Amino acid sequence: MKSENRSIFYFFSFIVLVIAAILIFVNKLLPVVGVNASGPLFTVLDTIQNIFVLLVIGFFAYYFVSGKKKAWKIVYWISLALFIVGIVLGIVPLF
Repeated sequence: MKSENRSIFYFFSFIVLVIAAILIFVNKLLPVVGVNASGPLFTVLDTIQNIFVLLVIGFFAYYFVSGKKKAWKIVYWISLALFIVGIVLGIVPLF
């Protein structure tokens, strides 16, 4: 992979980290202040957070398995599919 592409993905990873940190902080802080954080808006924000984290994890995991044998790639795609299904069904609480 070219160093230009790597630096873009490192930057994207940083942005995802910042967004996820803000969403986690807001989600945990709002109930303390008395705001109900269980509405549809917060469910959507949680889903967005999970998708961002999935993108970063998925990219770097693929970067890891790209040079490995076929079995590694099969495990990667099955794991990625299960993770996506978990996000869609709402059964994957990342944080």
